[in-house]
Amino acid sequence: MAQYETALEADRRRLIDDPAVAQVLLPTCDERPFARWMLRHNAYSTHMTHEAERWVSGAGERYGTPAPDEPDKADEPGRALRAPSRKKPGYDRMIANARAVAAWWSERFGETLDIDALLTTAPPASVEFYARLRENVISGPAPSAQLAIWYEIERLSVTVGPALLANCRRVFGTNAACYDFLAERVRLGADCTALKRRQLDAALTRSPSALDTMIKTGKTALAAYASLMTECWELAQADLRTGEAGT
Repeated sequence: MAQYETALEADRRRLIDDPAVAQVLLPTCDERPFARWMLRHNAYSTHMTHEAERWVSGAGERYGTPAPDEPDKADEPGRALRAPSRKKPGYDRMIANARAVAAWWSERFGETLDIDALLTTAPPASVEFYARLRENVISGPAPSAQLAIWYEIERLSVTVGPALLANCRRVFGTNAACYDFLAERVRLGADCTALKRRQLDAALTRSPSALDTMIKTGKTALAAYASLMTECWELAQADLRTGEAGT
């Protein structure tokens, strides 16, 4: 696990230092581009969460169970992948957040945004790449590599989430309907990240030969998410220039 963490350090830093991501995280980020970024991010992130439960359960079905002579704890990663979700789907809440941001924009600037057009617009390339990554891992020779994706994305709630949440509170104020999903992810972030780390550690302990695959998968997941944040920023800037939300 220590080798995994060391291998991912530069990629994690690269995401935070990306010029577009850095702009979104700045406490001085202007409210107009930030709000339009948040609108795009919520809308497109729905494509990354809509199939999440199927991705996780699909990997769990292929991950297998421990051998009879293995302690039950050795199957912790498998149990994590097979466990059914009891939470309200994240995509429902992200859609609600996107609609709330559009309503906030209309009230604040007197401009009606076509949120339905945005929600039905094909997502940017980064989202399609991320979805293919999840599908390929499920169907590939190492479905347990889902744990690396899970861990890296969850870590963002700790490393990136607090600055995003601070900007949401600064821009949207008490209108938590614009960002309540993010607020929950940040609130639960430390505990969830620690859990995902333990599960990844257990998987690597069980199969040390999976280290290179886990590293590659974690790096790819981070690159895909960094691209999403960047594409949303670029599209937000274009929205402000053209006055359109759904193109």
